[in-house]
Amino acid sequence: MRAITLRDGLFEPIMHHMMHDERLIAYGEECREWGGAFGVYRGLADLLPHHRLFISPISEASIVATAVGYALEGGRSLVELMYADFIGRAGDEIFNQMAKWQSMSGGTLNVPLVLRCSVGSKYGAQHSQDWSSLVAHVPGLKVLYPATPYDAKGLMASALLSNDPVVFFESQRLYDVTEIWHDDGVPEEYYSIAMGEPCVKKQGNDVTILSIGPSLFPALAAAIELESLTGLTAEVIDARSLVPFDYSLVLQSIKKTGRIMIVSESCERSSFSMTLAANLTRFGFESLKAPPRVLGAPNWIVPGAEMESTYFPQAQDIISIITTEFYPVHSGVASSIRNWDDQALARRGL
Repeated sequence: MRAITLRDGLFEPIMHHMMHDERLIAYGEECREWGGAFGVYRGLADLLPHHRLFISPISEASIVATAVGYALEGGRSLVELMYADFIGRAGDEIFNQMAKWQSMSGGTLNVPLVLRCSVGSKYGAQHSQDWSSLVAHVPGLKVLYPATPYDAKGLMASALLSNDPVVFFESQRLYDVTEIWHDDGVPEEYYSIAMGEPCVKKQGNDVTILSIGPSLFPALAAAIELESLTGLTAEVIDARSLVPFDYSLVLQSIKKTGRIMIVSESCERSSFSMTLAANLTRFGFESLKAPPRVLGAPNWIVPGAEMESTYFPQAQDIISIITTEFYPVHSGVASSIRNWDDQALARRGL
């Protein structure tokens, strides 16, 4: 089996499209000689001339503005901002220009543009914010956030095939993660995954956990430990895509479990998770045995590395909510988990 990481999963469709579509150009901050700030472009500099893969000035507004202009003129743009936090430096360019030109032209113009935004890890207040909910709020943008190499490869291919503007979120915590859900690993051949379709990562009967981005992994760890401790089985679903989002699969799961928890690293207040919870309440009301529960980061500023594990949702947080709010008969489990020390948590993969 090929040990393909999420980083490799992104590289392969990018290389494919760069080789097969001369209109496609890629640029941004540290995109060439270093193989990209986080290594996604390693090797591309040996294959592509400078005018198709190049380092731009550190000017996020200019990066997105020129990418929009090039796309409007018939090209295809793949640009990156290094950190998702820098979206704020290109606010008008992303939220007004990139998002709205198709609509303002009555569909005459296309904006085939993929904007890569890496969500930081261990860098604190201005470099570790999950702003996927902020972008999902803006009409006109597609928003993707894969958490596995297989999904990253397929969704990046779909993004690069699209004639619509796409914001593609990538967690720095996951770049080195290898594929564990597909027995044969990540296929060598080119493939795409349709945007908007969530994916069941673990079957279960008692509670549904819908995760966004890197929250998939604490959700999976929580599901495994929950079953070991209580016998309750959790169905884990990876959203993969925020906009568009097909509710059908999640609603089918709710019919079976009657309970749903939505987990992400965005601040809970006004997050996209809250939108999912509201819509699932509306569409799945007859199936729900309890109100949907959202677990996100606290409504506060991201702390430094030494406190990050107490800020972003962890497996024990998920188990605690399930065993106190959904199944309070198991409340003693939550109390014991809170008393576990770091070594006990590590032994359980939490």
